[in-house]
Amino acid sequence: MSYGILYKRNTEENVTLVGWTNSDYAGDHDDRRSTSGYVFSMGTGVVSWSSKKQPIVTLSTTEAE
Repeated sequence: MSYGILYKRNTEENVTLVGWTNSDYAGDHDDRRSTSGYVFSMGTGVVSWSSKKQPIVTLSTTEAE
């Protein structure tokens, strides 16, 4: 099975790549590990995203970021 994203050219709109990132601090109550994620979009479509549990236990919110 293959997946793809199709973007149509729109000369009237300025298409900009925008990214967001976020993380929580010790969000998993069982092992106290944090989760980090990001999303990049271009125009009205998402081009890349990820969400992962961090491999180590962080000791502060700054370290989780």
